[in-house]
Amino acid sequence: MKSSAPPASLAATLALYLLTPLAMNGIIFGLGWATTHPSNPLLPPGWAVGTIWMLLFAAMGYARWLVRGKSPAMAHAVDTLAFLCLIYPLYTLGLSSDRIGLVGTIVTAIVAIAVVARLARWCARAAALTSAVLAWLIYAGVATAIGLERGLR
Repeated sequence: MKSSAPPASLAATLALYLLTPLAMNGIIFGLGWATTHPSNPLLPPGWAVGTIWMLLFAAMGYARWLVRGKSPAMAHAVDTLAFLCLIYPLYTLGLSSDRIGLVGTIVTAIVAIAVVARLARWCARAAALTSAVLAWLIYAGVATAIGLERGLR
């Protein structure tokens, strides 16, 4: 008989999904990557971006918890999207290249579209929660593209 690990509690899932980006935010602010006055006025200041990401990670954590028992593959898909979002600062701030950041945003948005589409078949609520990540990625990508076009960076 195959034994399986008990499903993670909602509290444990949210703790993991919130503590990891919180640590990343600490690194970002510690390294001085977060700007208080971004050169692109279409993008919010660094502290607001960090807050937005914390809300989005909470949404992804809850989405993962909703599908964990229904489909381990879907839970892993949410994990993959969360990982791409976690390393988002590395290619948007750390590399100091808005063009590379835009490419990374587009790639992450494509993955988000695929995850949302797959989640929609399993759990509408999880898909809706993950759609918030997609909405942010689209906004950030469009704002970055406009900024690049206008020479704001």
